[in-house]
Amino acid sequence: MDKIRILFLLVFLTSIQVVAKAQFKDMVVADKFIVGLTNYGQLKLFDKSNGEKIEKRITNTSEILLLTVDKFGNIIIADKGNNIKRYNSQISSWVVISTYNENASGILFDSKNRCYLITDKGIRDVQTHKLYYSRNSLNHQITYKDKWGKPYCFYIDKKDRIWLGFGYGEWGGNLFIFDTANKSFITPTLDKFKIDLWPIKSFFEDSNSVYLSSGLQHMFTSGIIVRFDSLTATTLLLSEHNRSKSSGNFNMKAMNDPEYIGPATYSSIDNSIYYYSQNGIFSGDRTKDLSKIENWKLVIKPTLHWKSGQPDAVGSPMNVLKIIILDKGKFVFLSQEDGIGFFDKDKLIMVRL
Repeated sequence: MDKIRILFLLVFLTSIQVVAKAQFKDMVVADKFIVGLTNYGQLKLFDKSNGEKIEKRITNTSEILLLTVDKFGNIIIADKGNNIKRYNSQISSWVVISTYNENASGILFDSKNRCYLITDKGIRDVQTHKLYYSRNSLNHQITYKDKWGKPYCFYIDKKDRIWLGFGYGEWGGNLFIFDTANKSFITPTLDKFKIDLWPIKSFFEDSNSVYLSSGLQHMFTSGIIVRFDSLTATTLLLSEHNRSKSSGNFNMKAMNDPEYIGPATYSSIDNSIYYYSQNGIFSGDRTKDLSKIENWKLVIKPTLHWKSGQPDAVGSPMNVLKIIILDKGKFVFLSQEDGIGFFDKDKLIMVRL
């Protein structure tokens, strides 16, 4: 009898732990709502004006794996039934737009609202079902045969080019750029940006350039934001300990608190770039010299939890995954452990499950 009670207690405690770990794994801003995707495959809706939960439910017959929006702000999902679906708000129902068989990690739409599926074996044009793949690694430490694996981030720019960013911890990152118009991969000029040192965390763009952010926590902490003009990389912001040219050792006094930079984005409303690091969320006016850390302003430093341990680096994985601008002084961010953050001017609401 005692063994049965102990077993029951263990099962009960395990169930509590599973519930406690329920989190959001993705977030988008749709036409009418902020939409969060839970790690158990359900959608939760929030008011774009105040961040409050909305009782309206959007359900699906099978577990939802991926979430995005198309160019018209419609909610798009990929589910465990291998369907890609668009939500029709007029009839409160899903419409299947395609099926898939690959191990997919993302969905993107070009300027003509054509759908592309990011898979471990390449980029799938959903309309033609053609698969596009490249083995040309910019990182000499990383080689590919018949698949990439899962990218850390992806983005489609105004010129309909898909950017895929990979993170390999202490072995840096990798970058693929696919031109959807010409159906070909493009090789950028990285110049002084060392892809074998920098795992990529996000992509974004302003009216002229595409950017990436990168951060690494391995023995030492470092972060970088890189700008691409005509597919040529230049460093916008570099935050790291300076290395002595003579000895190769790090000078710990050079920078007291280097930034472990995570996701970043651009706001056309105030012409500013926003990024997250362990020191908070910062904004930088594009009219200023953003290579200087003093030209970045701390917006808010949320109190967030960190996970311990990474498979490919010493230190913690990035605990904020995405930032989306809503309006002037208003944005949302997706954390790994603490839910969705809704920031409006000086007020922060953390929305948890």
